[in-house]
Parts: sequence; structure tokens; C-alpha cells
Amino acid sequence: MNMNTHDETLQALAGKLRPLVDSQRLDNIVDLISLTSDLVDLLDQPMVEKLGLLSEQAAGAAWTAANSVRAAHAQTLAEAHPPSLLGLLALLRDEDTRRGVALVLRSLQSVGRQMGAQRADYIAP
Repeated sequence: MNMNTHDETLQALAGKLRPLVDSQRLDNIVDLISLTSDLVDLLDQPMVEKLGLLSEQAAGAAWTAANSVRAAHAQTLAEAHPPSLLGLLALLRDEDTRRGVALVLRSLQSVGRQMGAQRADYIAP
């Protein structure tokens, strides 16, 4: 490669980079490359396996939740009238309903416990 071709190549590259420099997007690209490099350094085989397991569990939970909501939605649409208050309470006789309510209440209990632990950060000494 001779010197003229080399200079022309660099000038063409500089011309393509100019809009990125002017809009300060080149800094974002450099930051993204740096972040990617840091992630490559941090991700060892056990970490990759943990992330894979977490993503699999999250996908499973999302699938379960979506199916549950879809089934409940279809069942609710099939009802001619919305259930009365007593009808809603009658749902509590069903074992699956009680299991679902227990899940919701335990989830809320966990959120409340975490909020209680965080409360100390908001209370002035």
C-alpha cells in the first residue's frame, strides 16, 4: 500500500467519523466498546452459567405468568356478568385460588420486609 492510498483511506475514514464526532456520538461508541471490554474481562465460565440459569428462570417465570393471565382473561371474558363480591369470596373455596392468593400475599410480605429494611435510610436520626 503506497502513501497516497494510505492517506486517502484515512481521509475517507475521517470523513465518515466527522458526523459522529460533531454529534458527540463517537464518545458513546468508545464508552460502549470499553464497557464490552470490561464485561469480557468479568465474565468467566461460572458467571456465564449463572447468567444462563437466571435468564432461563426468568423466561420460565414470564411464560408461567403470561399463561396464567391469558387463561384468567379468557375465563373472565366468558362470564356473562362480573362476579359479585360474594362470588369473589366463593372463589376462595377453590384450592388453586387459595394457593395463588398465598403466593401474592407472600410476595407482598417480601416486598414489605425489604421496604422495612430500607426505611432506616429515609428516617432522619
